[in-house]
Amino acid sequence: MGPQTVTGFSKAALEGLDGTRSLPLRAMREVAFGQFEAMPMPSPGTEEWRYTDLRELDLSFAPFAPEPAAPTLDEVKPDLLEAAGEVGQRAGLSIQHNSSVVVTHVDPPAAARGVVFTSLEEATERHWHLIEPHLHRAVPTSRTRFTALHGAFRAGGTFVHVPRNVQVELPLQTLTYVDREGLAVFPHTLIVLEEGAELTFIDRYVSPDLDRVLSDAVVELFLGPASKLRYVSLQDWGSGVTHLSVQRAIVGRDAELRSLAVSFGGSLSRTEVESVLEGDGGSSEMLGVYFAGGDQHFDHRSIQDHIGSQTTSNLLYKGALKDRSRTIYSGTVIIRKGAHKCDAYQTNRNVLLSEEAKADSIPNLEILSNDPVRCGHAASVGPVDEDALYYMQSRGIPYGEAERLVVFGFFQEVLDRITLPEIRSSLKATIASQLGGAVDTGEGPIDAV
Repeated sequence: MGPQTVTGFSKAALEGLDGTRSLPLRAMREVAFGQFEAMPMPSPGTEEWRYTDLRELDLSFAPFAPEPAAPTLDEVKPDLLEAAGEVGQRAGLSIQHNSSVVVTHVDPPAAARGVVFTSLEEATERHWHLIEPHLHRAVPTSRTRFTALHGAFRAGGTFVHVPRNVQVELPLQTLTYVDREGLAVFPHTLIVLEEGAELTFIDRYVSPDLDRVLSDAVVELFLGPASKLRYVSLQDWGSGVTHLSVQRAIVGRDAELRSLAVSFGGSLSRTEVESVLEGDGGSSEMLGVYFAGGDQHFDHRSIQDHIGSQTTSNLLYKGALKDRSRTIYSGTVIIRKGAHKCDAYQTNRNVLLSEEAKADSIPNLEILSNDPVRCGHAASVGPVDEDALYYMQSRGIPYGEAERLVVFGFFQEVLDRITLPEIRSSLKATIASQLGGAVDTGEGPIDAV
């Protein structure tokens, strides 16, 4: 029985996986599988999993579904290319269809400067000396039962290495596209920037509506001294997808990370985003946008961990909720002992568009140093501003249009800080479609689809 016909995460399914020709990778898989079998499901009895109960999650997913490779982008299926966006504005594009990376393209100028952009399987065989110091080091397989499951059954994935002082002008992008029912996918993005390197990277997750899919994702980001990384995660799964993601960045001396986490899709989405400011002078800006509707459940957790001195972190997450949706944001700022003159702040705002929607916001501070420059948090949950709605209606603007304008104003603070115009425009279009009707977003009217 081939791996594509096996259901469930068994030893037989593990042994049938592609990509196990590498002895180090096989050893990693076996260790992770042992951890997966030994660890319990996360319990809502713990504070970390208090709001998301996965104990009844049926794990009888197919662990692997291969797809044929596409020799060039011209031979990629049109629906996959459409989901990836405008390919011409990329320094490279990699597409994972179900469990297989079907094509990876990197512009020759970037490759000529030593930029490595390939699947994790190929990187394991061709660039093990670059992979070995980093793979599963930021997010160990022992972290939870789901990171262990990921380490055992990971297929596909992306590896990026940017050499010292190389600046990649246009973004690199990976698309993970799923269209098979009952499948588990394990997207893994590993990015390593050497000293002085600069990169913009876009991770996109897309699917049609499906009955039952598990996305168990890991993102590991390593920023060398004085490097700069803009990392964007766009989660736009269809309904029926359970998305579990851990993103952890290790930020070196004087390095700069700017991340954006977008959540619109999936039935249940739990995303953990962590910035570890390890070197002195490092900085992290963490932006988040989410819009939940129907019975969607979004659980966001963040950590801003200051280990180095004179480090800076700023987090701004904003979400809108309608229908019977539920969101949770829990964020922690840590100033370690010995970390001096640190500046840290976190803000989470939520707007409720329905009386049945519910949002929780739980900020936490752990200050173990006695000389922070600033350390604080702000959080709010509430309905649309009735005074603003009344004012606009008194000026002849219908209620529905007034509400849409207020919600766009609510998100504008985050949108203004997104420096990629195509991402900003895409978010505005998606927000407009969630709200219905047409809204002038400042970049031309965007009609809902």
